[in-house]
Formats: sequence, structure tokens, C-alpha cells
Amino acid sequence: MKTRLHSILMSAALLALLPLGAMAQSTFSVFAPKTGLADGWKTGAWSGPVANEIQGADKGTTILEISLKGDAQPFAGVILSANAGSGVDLTDKLRQTGVVVINFKPGKNAQGEAAAVSQPLQLALSFLTKDGETVHGGFNTQAVITTAATGTSVSFTVPASIKGAKAPEQLASISMVRLQYVGAPEAGFNIVDCTIKSE
Repeated sequence: MKTRLHSILMSAALLALLPLGAMAQSTFSVFAPKTGLADGWKTGAWSGPVANEIQGADKGTTILEISLKGDAQPFAGVILSANAGSGVDLTDKLRQTGVVVINFKPGKNAQGEAAAVSQPLQLALSFLTKDGETVHGGFNTQAVITTAATGTSVSFTVPASIKGAKAPEQLASISMVRLQYVGAPEAGFNIVDCTIKSE
């Protein structure tokens, strides 16, 4: 009995000494319907779109609504960004098999009417280096948000986002998820959830 208790206590002590990252879950929710944006994360936009967290279809849930103003410019976009220290550690596993998954629902056009056309977007990540410098990954992934009520699921890999980045070995964390309109914005869209995970 004493030997078993000693083993349990030793295991607990070793776990306490492990870095938090070693015990972290393999899936990080940047945005989730029941919890909203992750702690330390926020939305931003450029050249016309507006991002707001609004009530979702189900009780107790929210979605990120990306709406358009009348003056939205070509290649406008939206970012989900982390404050310093709140990004996702860029582990070896994420570098090798990391995936970003975003589930969308159709939005409205600038007149507030339901989207009647599909909306192409391009997606990318930004990173912080070990020295705190921001490095933007290229827009290596394109997707089309359809008008289907069932929504559109889009995924792109972390390795594809790192490809071509300056000094990739210096990248320490994922600090932004970037979504940019391809050409002129035709309609807004809704983000149901956004996760970063290793497979």
C-alpha cells in the first residue's frame, strides 16, 4: 500500500513540474459558440468589414458576424488576433501536422439582405518570433463561402502557412488568423467556430 501511495505522490509531483505546454490540449479554440473568443484574443478588420460577436441560433451561443458597409474595398479583410502572450505555441507537432478549421454560415450583403452569391476568401496565419516580431504567412489557401444554409467548413494547414515565411525556425507562436476577400466583397459571412489543432 505504501509503495502504491508513494508512486501516486511521485507521479503527481512530476506532473506539477512539467511545463503547462506539455499538458496542453491538442486543440485550441480561437472562437467557439459557447465560450466566444479565447482569452486574450480579439477581432479586427480593414477596408470596410465590421466584426461583431452576436447571439447565435441556439440559446446560450454566439457567432462572429462579419458585415459589410457600403464602402468596403477590394481585398478587405478580417483578423482574429492574440494579445502578446496569448498566442498558440508553435510546437513541433503543429509545425508538422497543424490544421486550422473554420466553420462558416452565409451572411448578408451591404443592404442587409441574405447573401445571394458565394463569397471567395483567402486565408493565412501570422506568427510572433522568439524576439516578438510579427511575421505574416502568405495567403496560400483559398475557399468559397457558399450560400447553403448548412454552412461551409474550411481547413488549411499550419505548414502551408509557414511555407515561404522569413526565418521559419524563429517562429514561436501563432498570433493571428487572417481572412481576406478575393477582389471586391459581395457579402458578409458568419464564423461559427475556429480551431487550431494538431492531427
